[in-house]
Amino acid sequence: MNILINLGNILLGEALQELLARQPEGYRAYVATDIRESDDIRPDFIVVDGFTLRRDVPLPESDAKIILIDCGLSEEEIASLMIAHKIDGVIATTTDIQLFKKALLAIGEGQIWIDNRKIKALVHNAEWGKTSDMDNGFSKRERDIIILISKGLMNKEIATKLCISEQTVKTYISRLFRKANVSRRSQLVPLAMKYLVPNTP
Repeated sequence: MNILINLGNILLGEALQELLARQPEGYRAYVATDIRESDDIRPDFIVVDGFTLRRDVPLPESDAKIILIDCGLSEEEIASLMIAHKIDGVIATTTDIQLFKKALLAIGEGQIWIDNRKIKALVHNAEWGKTSDMDNGFSKRERDIIILISKGLMNKEIATKLCISEQTVKTYISRLFRKANVSRRSQLVPLAMKYLVPNTP
């Protein structure tokens, strides 16, 4: 099992590499300061952090599962990164090696792994959970804008993506704030998660 580690904190990356190397399962972990330098590695998993993802480093085009190491990110930041980068798992730095290996196994089988406390906070985020009908009545265009905001796009980028004017985007965002009863763009991120996660019975 090949694991490519690309963290902003190189010492943390090397510590994780050493920890995995000591395991009897035979993990092959590589630390890369630049993912583009590792073209010859065909990873099964790529371990990244918020710092790596915010630098817009292009991840290798492969079937590798992306694991986000949570170094104290807020729920809004995690939700935004999950949407923008199709994260397969979120693992805290405090996770012990046995639970880390269990997470690798689950993610390898196609499951999404997130700490129970973190997923509860994401789903029941206090800032948007207070308004029970917050997600009712949004048009498809408004939902598209909510999702693009959650991916970190600015007004001009949203306008370009949707082929509308920047002023129209501003109008939509003002309307969204009123409808959702929020005052910051980041407060729309949990709502985007709700639109992107399929409903379960």
